Amino acid sequence: MADTNNSRRFTLPRVARDPRFRAGRKLVQSGQAEQAVALFASLLEECRTTYGEAHIEAAPAYYEYGNAIFRAFPPPGEEVEESDRGESSVSKSPHVRDAAAAAAERRAQDTSNMTTDSADAINNHHIEEVKPENLITGVDQVETETGVGTIDESTDENDTADDDDRRLALEMMETCWSILDEYLASVDSESSAEVSYCSWATDQVPRVLTGIGDVFSSLQRHADAADTYCRALGHRQTALEAFSEKELSIEFLQSRRRVVEANVLIAEELLACPVGEDVVTSESKDTLVQAAERVDFARGYYDRARDQLQETVLLMGQMAAKGADIQQEKEDICFASTMVMGVGMILAELDEQAAEKNTEPVKKKGRHK
Repeated sequence: MADTNNSRRFTLPRVARDPRFRAGRKLVQSGQAEQAVALFASLLEECRTTYGEAHIEAAPAYYEYGNAIFRAFPPPGEEVEESDRGESSVSKSPHVRDAAAAAAERRAQDTSNMTTDSADAINNHHIEEVKPENLITGVDQVETETGVGTIDESTDENDTADDDDRRLALEMMETCWSILDEYLASVDSESSAEVSYCSWATDQVPRVLTGIGDVFSSLQRHADAADTYCRALGHRQTALEAFSEKELSIEFLQSRRRVVEANVLIAEELLACPVGEDVVTSESKDTLVQAAERVDFARGYYDRARDQLQETVLLMGQMAAKGADIQQEKEDICFASTMVMGVGMILAELDEQAAEKNTEPVKKKGRHK
């Protein structure tokens, strides 16, 4: 959950300093998430036993366990990877975000639908493996701006087989977020020995929210994903505002790029929502955007992402001219640029369709003699 840069700036929870934890992170970052699942399952159970299920010391293990499950088995045609030395990135075709980064679809088993009380499920989740199955069985279609989406209407048994791991990943990530949120709200800087974790926890909240949004997106809960990405964006913007505009540092460059990504992710999710329907969250039933305004809202986030990308590229050029090592960050910025271009292409197609519709010649009625 913590990257190498953060480890130099923040005091990390004990589990994040464990060699097994770092080994698991390297496995996930190198595309070997399947091998990391067992590591993080073991670490999580140790943390729950030692500190308690809702302790701040367990938060990193909750997230990384869920993250490893989520990234273990991407569906055919999708590449799920981790970059940014700890930040999540999902590589996929620009018009299909619905099935991206599906969480360990081939590892589903009867005990994987666990609650935070079910320690046996944590211990057993990695023991049995299932060979790959088709991601979607028996679907209807729904029109979105990003293409034709799918609504899974398979049997309950198939639904469980397809979604159990993503739901488990979601539960683990949401548990982590809940722990971080409660910790930051309740910690007393004058009386808590764990106050040193505050900076780390504040830094991790947007990453955890982004991971939750990724899982929501893979479950085709695009309104929930957009809502979660919006919350992550607020934290990203706060972090960015802490830097001086004249600063030339990798951290400032990363912060700018992360704001770009957050904006474009929101735009993607809004465009992935069904045409002609309000954008409404699943549980709270809050209306985020009216149907008639959905594309305009997506365009607004896209415009902000594009403007921020220009600023990010300018900063990267200034740092390169000063001899800074920006190779890794350059790759992440290129990926963010691809995301922005993908949304831009969708919006351009919508504009073209609207223009064609407005310029269609009106057929004149024939004269009656």
